[in-house]
Amino acid sequence: MFKVTNYIGAILYLLLSHTALQAQTAQMPAAEEFSTGEVVESTPAIGDYYAKGSFGDWTLRCLKTEQTQDPCQLFQLMHTPDGSPVAEYNLSPVQSDGLVIAGANVITPLETLLTQQLTIQVDDENAKIYPFAFCVQMGCVARIGLRKKISTATAPARRPSSPCFPPRPQRSPNALHYL
Repeated sequence: MFKVTNYIGAILYLLLSHTALQAQTAQMPAAEEFSTGEVVESTPAIGDYYAKGSFGDWTLRCLKTEQTQDPCQLFQLMHTPDGSPVAEYNLSPVQSDGLVIAGANVITPLETLLTQQLTIQVDDENAKIYPFAFCVQMGCVARIGLRKKISTATAPARRPSSPCFPPRPQRSPNALHYL
């Protein structure tokens, strides 16, 4: 860019700028040639999961069905201390027998040492061991019946953790943390 130092220079600059602007305008496409887009409905298809809401670190995940009310569960990824996601925790309502008030499926990777089972400890309370019920393509599942006292473990002041053993035995397990 140059500096205008006299009156004739200023007039010359304005004339050249106006001519350049007209040339650019002639080459510019009209605004009507561009689409502003259309809103796409984000309604899930039957059989698809969708997030209905979030509650802190938990997601209320529902399955779209033809029923008036879709079945939902609370979902959270469990992480190693370095923050890597390694297992998932799905909390669902159950038909209570008076003792168990909710059910949880904890899914660990296929590489988990199943003979160690799943151990969950909340704060300084005694740890509990849960057997793996079955394995599917995405991992192995431990089904946990939660009692009222245990289910308060998800309160913000309490931090459950679970050791997860890789298939090759090692001295200490990898701890999984609920966020």
